[in-house]
Amino acid sequence: MKFNDLNLETQKQLHTQLTQYMNNLGGMNFFLQMMEDIRDEKPSSLLNKTAIYHFKQGKITWGKSIYKDTLTLLFSAIRKEEKDGDMLNNLNPKAYKETMNMMRALKPVTITISSDDEANTNTFSFNILDSSEPKKTKIDLMFKVIYFYNIEFAKDALNFKA
Repeated sequence: MKFNDLNLETQKQLHTQLTQYMNNLGGMNFFLQMMEDIRDEKPSSLLNKTAIYHFKQGKITWGKSIYKDTLTLLFSAIRKEEKDGDMLNNLNPKAYKETMNMMRALKPVTITISSDDEANTNTFSFNILDSSEPKKTKIDLMFKVIYFYNIEFAKDALNFKA
């Protein structure tokens, strides 16, 4: 997905939220460096059994361990949601059940990112799944920006002028 493909309201909201998160970490370079560290980690940082990932300027924590199968299903669901608009439409019964189980496992998980800087003790959190609309669970846009989308997407969002 490209940042320019989003509607204006979503662009403004994403710019505001990312700018706030960027300032909590200490600036644009630290924020983008965190995203690069996350992408460089093989296997994914979310597979750490301790549910903690340390990057150069801070750490990321989440509620419980995430298994490889669950993470693979999550990334498949993101691709399907990007393509079709919904991660559950037109799935065969087995894939539907697997996706629903993945959603049940990840729904309570909140990712918290904090800075190591003593002068800057701000943290920010977001959920993996956005269930703000009943019967319409989606993958949270902030999760997609930090873990899935290209870094250029985040740069475009941070440099956005309304």
